[in-house]
Amino acid sequence: MSEPNETSHTEQDEMLSFDSSEISETSEFAEQTEKIDPFDQLTTDLKEAHDKYLRLYSDFDNFRKRSQKERLELIKSASESVILSLLPILDDFDRAIPAISDESTKSGVELIYGKLKTTLEAQGLKAMDTKGVAFDADLHDAIAQTPTNDETQKGLIIDEVQRGYYLNDKVIRHAKVIVGN
Repeated sequence: MSEPNETSHTEQDEMLSFDSSEISETSEFAEQTEKIDPFDQLTTDLKEAHDKYLRLYSDFDNFRKRSQKERLELIKSASESVILSLLPILDDFDRAIPAISDESTKSGVELIYGKLKTTLEAQGLKAMDTKGVAFDADLHDAIAQTPTNDETQKGLIIDEVQRGYYLNDKVIRHAKVIVGN
């Protein structure tokens, strides 16, 4: 019977040593938490709050700049649809003025055409110069090619069927042209 008592006594010793190690670990943790200075904790919290503030301020500043840029682009291009609808009227004036035979009527039509053109140019409209210029697919639509005897005319625009326009340096209508081949 002494053997079971010896075994149980050894188990009790191990349990007591285990319990004492848990207590020592807990007391070390408590000492570590007590060692944190409240001033250091406040300093750390302040640094974190300041970092969050700077990030938030930077995000807001980027948002403000982006929305301002978008607003300016919207203002610049807001008149684009109105100007696009007026371009056929400019084309009609370009065709009508040479056909008018009466000089007084012709001068009156030219005056109205000039005012319309000046008003649209003030809004940022600019006509493309195409005749004699090298063909550029980003600016021109080639609707035909014509054979030329002159080698210097190959690849150049021979004639313009419909004028192209820029609005604030952006192509709003491509020029329809005939290219030398």
